[in-house]
Amino acid sequence: MALLFIPAFAFSQTNNSVPAAPIILKNKNALYVGAKAGLSIPSLQAGESKNVWNKNYKSILRVYASVFGEYQISKRFSIQAELAYAAQGGMRNDIQPFAVPAEYLDIFQLAFNTKNDYVFANLKSTSHIDFLQVPIMLKYAYPIAFNNKLSVYVLAGPYFGYMVSAKQIVKSADLHVYSTEELSSEIPQDLVKGFFGESIDTTINSYPELNKFNMGIQGGIGFQYQLGKGKVFIEGGGNYGFLYLQKGDDHGKNNIGAGTVLVGYALNLRN
Repeated sequence: MALLFIPAFAFSQTNNSVPAAPIILKNKNALYVGAKAGLSIPSLQAGESKNVWNKNYKSILRVYASVFGEYQISKRFSIQAELAYAAQGGMRNDIQPFAVPAEYLDIFQLAFNTKNDYVFANLKSTSHIDFLQVPIMLKYAYPIAFNNKLSVYVLAGPYFGYMVSAKQIVKSADLHVYSTEELSSEIPQDLVKGFFGESIDTTINSYPELNKFNMGIQGGIGFQYQLGKGKVFIEGGGNYGFLYLQKGDDHGKNNIGAGTVLVGYALNLRN
């Protein structure tokens, strides 16, 4: 008999039940697109293979600019991928080697009884090495002020780079030439003028001598401020390549890298 009451009871419960709560769909994770640009402060660091050609490089000021996408994967974490133009290089302003022009090489080696195809001169030599880089970085942001609109963040990850150009800009003033690095080995000025003229001002295409691909690590720390559907930010960081620039060992081995100071803006494509 008890079984007879079960359908009636169930029907009564169904008719008198409270309407189900509406389903609330959460907003999709934020998807930003943006751009950033600023200063690149590159460095050419001599590796274990160091010689007269690749030492004593100092930093110079160049440009870094990129477009990027950032996908929010949680409340604090996101993934950021960039396509960047990274202008790098370095500068020497000291006594450094310089290749003897091919048309003078035989005469030079005979006159100075040497097998070297280079001499030393007081030169200012600036290296411009430009890459397209693709960093893929994990980012962590933490709100600190202004109703959580201002956040501090850190990001880091690997990058892959392709060299698009490389050149060496050489200039001289009050040219002095030496057969060795020692100042006591100066070549007489009349011979210098006969071989090189009054100055050495030239641009050398170094692109064929260098490896085109590189990979390394990139990262930074910054502050971002939420502004409507977008955000503005300022960021300091850097990158460092793991692979040597030079193809051979004749001119030593250098790693390339740079510090960066950047500003940018990103727009959220989702509400």
